[in-house]
Amino acid sequence: MQKPTEYFDQKGPDNTDRTLELACQRAREEGIGTVVVASTRGAVAGRALEICAGLNLVACGIGRDQFPADQLAHFGADKVIFAREVGYSYPEDMRTAFRRFGQGTKVAVEVVVGAVQAGLVQEGERVIGVGGSSRGADTALVITASWDFADLYVSEVICKPA
Repeated sequence: MQKPTEYFDQKGPDNTDRTLELACQRAREEGIGTVVVASTRGAVAGRALEICAGLNLVACGIGRDQFPADQLAHFGADKVIFAREVGYSYPEDMRTAFRRFGQGTKVAVEVVVGAVQAGLVQEGERVIGVGGSSRGADTALVITASWDFADLYVSEVICKPA
């Protein structure tokens, strides 16, 4: 079985639209119904609404104070979670291990676990996690969701910075 992985020359927000396009295309091809996106300030969540229409979208921000209220209302308050409110523990050794594949990988994994712990994604569900490197999105992974970081399984890298 062969599936393409796209590598970006640079990390960062210039890759956001392409990352979301690739993530949603793979979701549709594989019958994956949920895409979980990291969106600290609401911009990636807004782009996901446009690019990934028809898919179940979940957004994960850091804190409610950083996510604009109008974006929260537009996305749907029941589909946005905040890391500070979920309260999961991301062990340092796990963060370091995932970060070795890039900051976006670490974040994509983190938002999926957060979505499971918040009850928006079922444990064992195949989803796509989308993360980035500071601003924007530049990494998309196919992940079998888990409540625990140690049990999560990354089955495919859709795209990431080289």
